Amino acid sequence: MPSRQVTKKSVLLLVLIGLTIGSMHLTAEERDINANPLGVWIKDTSAPLQQGMWRTAQIASNGADFLFSWGRNNSYSRGLERKVADLEGEIRRLQAVQQENERLKALLSYNQSLTEPGLVAAVIGRNPDNWFSTVTINRGSDHGVVRGSVVATPAGLVGRVLTVSNHSAEVLLISDPRSAVGSAIYETQVPGIVKGALATTGRLRMQYVVKDEPVKKGFLVLTSNLSGIFPPGLPVGRVTGVEEEKSGLFKTVYLKPVVDLNRLTEVLVFIRTN
Repeated sequence: MPSRQVTKKSVLLLVLIGLTIGSMHLTAEERDINANPLGVWIKDTSAPLQQGMWRTAQIASNGADFLFSWGRNNSYSRGLERKVADLEGEIRRLQAVQQENERLKALLSYNQSLTEPGLVAAVIGRNPDNWFSTVTINRGSDHGVVRGSVVATPAGLVGRVLTVSNHSAEVLLISDPRSAVGSAIYETQVPGIVKGALATTGRLRMQYVVKDEPVKKGFLVLTSNLSGIFPPGLPVGRVTGVEEEKSGLFKTVYLKPVVDLNRLTEVLVFIRTN
């Protein structure tokens, strides 16, 4: 029985569709609402079916348009994201170049202010076991670098050359405990010896400072005339603290290097001419 009912409904549906199509071919007089009641009945009967079919077609069309549009937009968005990433990378590269140019410009300006111009060198390596011990530069004996050559930046003292090869050199940083720099406190001219405090921190300590001499936080320490290797007047560090001894003649002054030894990129090597 259910199959027969389905068949009857299918036949009825086909008849309605056929009548609808047939009504499209009626003459203008036959489509007049008063002259052709059968045409009116056919239109009224088939209207819901036509409306349903029209809505279904619209939904399908809108869905297809959305899918194609989403695909196009998604592809366009991915392209924009790639372009943004490329532009951000280019901006970072240009910023790095600008910073390098500014550092080199400062080095060259500082070099021109020296009585004996130095040699610009790039830092190409560090001691992995002790970050604040030594660095390697890309200048060596072929460029006039010798053992003991002073290394600095416009900010201040970096260290001195420890070993030299033809095209590179190892620089002992002032933060290494093996380093010793004859210095004086700028504000009071109190002398002392600056050494590396702890090889893992990059801090400095000034020893042999007379106990009764006034030392305050923020005081600037420069290389002195008693430095020997180092020319006088180079900034070394600023006072961060003082350790008073209960007995003895001296006190220890702790310093922060004026040069950021953690971020060395380019340095100036003082070339000896005599």
